[in-house]
Amino acid sequence: MTMTTKKEIPWVNTLKGGCILLVVLYHVMLPGYADTASLLTAGQLPAKLWLAFNQHLSPLRMPAFFFVSGMLAANAILNRPWKQVFTSRVTNLFYLYFLWGAIQWLMINGVSQGIMGEHLSDNINAAWADSPWQFLKLMLLAMSSSWYLYALALFFLFARLFRQQKPLILLVAVVLNYAAVSNIIPGWGPESLSQYFIFFLFGAFYSELLIRWSEWRRDNLLPWALLTVLAAGHSLLGLQQSLFLCVLAILFCIAFCRWLNQTFSMRWLNWVGKNTLQIYVLHRIFIEFFGLSAILFAVSHQLFASPSFSLLWAVGFPLLMVLLCVGCSVAVWTLLNRGWGQSLFIYPKLLRMKFDAR
Repeated sequence: MTMTTKKEIPWVNTLKGGCILLVVLYHVMLPGYADTASLLTAGQLPAKLWLAFNQHLSPLRMPAFFFVSGMLAANAILNRPWKQVFTSRVTNLFYLYFLWGAIQWLMINGVSQGIMGEHLSDNINAAWADSPWQFLKLMLLAMSSSWYLYALALFFLFARLFRQQKPLILLVAVVLNYAAVSNIIPGWGPESLSQYFIFFLFGAFYSELLIRWSEWRRDNLLPWALLTVLAAGHSLLGLQQSLFLCVLAILFCIAFCRWLNQTFSMRWLNWVGKNTLQIYVLHRIFIEFFGLSAILFAVSHQLFASPSFSLLWAVGFPLLMVLLCVGCSVAVWTLLNRGWGQSLFIYPKLLRMKFDAR
């Protein structure tokens, strides 16, 4: 990690914290909240605003998350030997991905089918797999709620292997990005891996350049202008989540998060940014339980027929669910993350090394 990055760790944590909250919001909105919009007898405007807000954050949410992840992995990719990084950066992530994929599958199926009798969504996801074989297949295709962990392991592996051939790996990543945003790649899991690989590489190889572009300086006007023109051109061609729009969003968020830390105390959001893993792996279970419970209760009691309830739901449900699911995730992690319970959040070999070092 460069000295620039070290000095700006607060904004890094702010950005990570903001991204994980937006990820939770995304899962709250789609499909649960979105499916209730047609049932509302009041509050259609705030519901549409929430849905539009969620949709328009697409160029920011995951690109920024992967950019920061690549930036934080840069030293391990570029400078450290395989022996020091393979277990922590590859094995650990694969372990957590499959472990929490299985936990989510068992828990969500237990909640959805055993208690509620149905799923919150009909989307294809390993968490709703009908058999162990289907579960494994979907996990390998990154079609899991924890796919980000899978992506990080794969992205690190390829970035490390091809770090001496940067132009080649960047070209491949750009082609994959265009194929993904053009809807050429089948399946949302492979599509997501293809779309976001480039942003991890930007963080790993070019974070200093992008951080410099994020500063309010006159000599940055040219790259900003070029990115804006290219983003607008791609938008006119129908590519709404173009590479250039996402880079602009990343630059804006770096500048905004830096300004927030210079102006306000961001201690709470920075803490969230330092603890994204537990929120990421646990929140989907609570969304399934609380979201499905609330929707089924409201529908069975015809609560949406009440304009007052509909308005309250339209305005408050997304925010309340985000706070509730994040709070429950942190609480459960606090209870579990003790002794060997920590092996739920770190590869056991790394945990033993941690204990031995004490």
